[in-house]
Amino acid sequence: MTTTSSGGEPGHAAADREIVVSRAIGAPRELVFEAFTQVRHLSRWWGPEGFTTTTRSFEFRVGGVWDFVMHGPDGTDYQEWITWTEIVPPERIALVHGESRDDPDAFESVLTFEPAGEGTRIVMCAVFPTKELRDEAVEKYHAIEGGEQFSPEGQNDPRVQRWMTKWSELQAWLFPQRWFRENLKLGEGGEEGLDNDIARATYERTGVSVMGKRMFDAGELAWPEEAPFHTPVFVVTHTRREPWERPGGTTFHFVNDGISSALDQAREAAGDRDVRIAGGAETIQEYLDSGLIDEFSITLAPVLFGTGIRLFDRVDPARLALDQVRTDASSRVTHLTYTVGKR
Repeated sequence: MTTTSSGGEPGHAAADREIVVSRAIGAPRELVFEAFTQVRHLSRWWGPEGFTTTTRSFEFRVGGVWDFVMHGPDGTDYQEWITWTEIVPPERIALVHGESRDDPDAFESVLTFEPAGEGTRIVMCAVFPTKELRDEAVEKYHAIEGGEQFSPEGQNDPRVQRWMTKWSELQAWLFPQRWFRENLKLGEGGEEGLDNDIARATYERTGVSVMGKRMFDAGELAWPEEAPFHTPVFVVTHTRREPWERPGGTTFHFVNDGISSALDQAREAAGDRDVRIAGGAETIQEYLDSGLIDEFSITLAPVLFGTGIRLFDRVDPARLALDQVRTDASSRVTHLTYTVGKR
């Protein structure tokens, strides 16, 4: 749902110079906030429908700059320049937006992110130097339409909304944990306890991750610039690609000669730490059915998805035996750990 105001409240000092757009999005506040912090996300939806962007430079920090060009559907280019004046993850972003650093017609915007049930309500308030500039932004540059469209591609698709709601419920135990907030640089604070300890311990003992191409493709669009692994990651794929190095210690290596090769390379890189098969479900199934998994953990959340790939669908039960070695339950989820043997 979107609520738009193009004139503020009567009597408000900036009422005739502001645009306010309020939008409810079916995703957790941390993820919605993140969509405003990475250029690869912004480039997918920033501006009115039909517009695209070309970025010259981007540095998300207070005093940092996003220098870019917006390309209109009629072929017209618009020089754009943004600098951030306040960043409070995941609550608030303030910025100045103009055509250049010295643009006298630049306007100020404040974006606030508030929890709304299992989703997020975001309010964008832009204040222009004059009423005439506000009116020009509405009539010529379609500022209201652009503001109403800020959401990931497909956000209004009922199937996407349903999946996002379920995914948010599934991950709800993790978002408030102190370790998770620290790892994704979402700000200080957070919950401590069993869930936090298990999440942190899993991360600390992992020296390398292995994942399938589908998981990588989805993550490439969703992960922040500093991907959350901070270790080598080996991607099982069918195509050749040069390693992709990210800030913070994550380098993605693409392996096109099978799961055993990916695991061998991962073991060598991990040293005395664990190799974690991160997903997705089909990649986990391949490793399980090949007898290459020593131990695995499941975090069981009380959420009924109703669709998707079942984790053990392609595993031969006549070949594998599971031994439950640990169970830890919190108020939100149950953590189950099994060792894997042969029958």
